[in-house]
Amino acid sequence: MDRSNWPLILIEGVLVFGGALLFGWWQLRSVARDARETKRRREAEAREESDGPAA
Repeated sequence: MDRSNWPLILIEGVLVFGGALLFGWWQLRSVARDARETKRRREAEAREESDGPAA
């Protein structure tokens, strides 16, 4: 293989690997955000139930 192609192959590899890492980080961030929202919602429901009915 000609050595002149190696810089392009290296750049493409870095972009693909970096893109995969970015996608994984974004998905984990989304999962954490959803978990916080679910926890907040459950705590609010628990507070409403412990306060009892308003009527």
